[in-house]
Amino acid sequence: MKKRIFDLTSHDVKNMTRDEIVACIRQSEGRTMMVENVAAMAPLLDLVSGAEIAAAFGADMITLNCLDIFAPRAEVSGASNHGVKDHFTVEELRSLTGRLLGCNLEPVPENFTDIQIGRSVTRETVEHAVELGMNYIMLTGNPGMHVTQETILNAIQLCREVSQEIVIIAGKMHGGGVGNDYNLDIVRNFAEAGADIMMFPAPYTTPGVTPQLAHQMMTAVHNAGMLGLLAIGTSQEGASESYIEQVAMASKAAGADIVHIGDGGYSGIAIPENIIRMGITIRGRRHQFKRMANRR
Repeated sequence: MKKRIFDLTSHDVKNMTRDEIVACIRQSEGRTMMVENVAAMAPLLDLVSGAEIAAAFGADMITLNCLDIFAPRAEVSGASNHGVKDHFTVEELRSLTGRLLGCNLEPVPENFTDIQIGRSVTRETVEHAVELGMNYIMLTGNPGMHVTQETILNAIQLCREVSQEIVIIAGKMHGGGVGNDYNLDIVRNFAEAGADIMMFPAPYTTPGVTPQLAHQMMTAVHNAGMLGLLAIGTSQEGASESYIEQVAMASKAAGADIVHIGDGGYSGIAIPENIIRMGITIRGRRHQFKRMANRR
């Protein structure tokens, strides 16, 4: 398969296989950008959803955070002004964006109850995510969720038992679980459990994560046969464009296959100018503007 991630809008992304998605990302040579969006929040602008904004500004992959997978048809907040509907279903979002869609499911400890069941990892939530047509599931923890690398490892095994076809992204992007436990010894365990992509914090986002450490992380991930994702999940998605540029450059140099920008800018999405800046940095204007133009 020789098509790059920039050609995904020519695909029926809903029906892309796990192998096809992984191959496209691998062959994109570090140009793949993931944008996260808090699905339950009112969007930044009227008339459009956060996911549509993410697509318009160059996202390849859109991750719906804080999505209650058991809400009626997994509804995502939209805009109610001017008579426009205020919720979109996952299916409608895919049609509007033409992008790969996924959701965060949080592998909280068994005795942790301060979370909607539809946001946590259970056999039922994973089955429902697959039924909704999610291209991938991201197993990570929002702040205060007590998620550890060990609970993530168990969640990978459960997800792979449920589906051999869903793409699994797993890891921590910050200390929002239990500490900044960047244990590289567990990387191979993630791969053996069935993860396709492993996530770590991007350089300059959490204390001690230097470009050198990020390179070690990505090397360990690639040696285990997975793709690597480096994430901005520390509200620095609301920092300056010059900061975003530095993080994007360092992430690509470290070997990241996917560079991620989180949802802590305005109203559940990164500052749009920062999304564009990240895209231009990892792709150049030619590919970035083509990606922005390729909307269904």
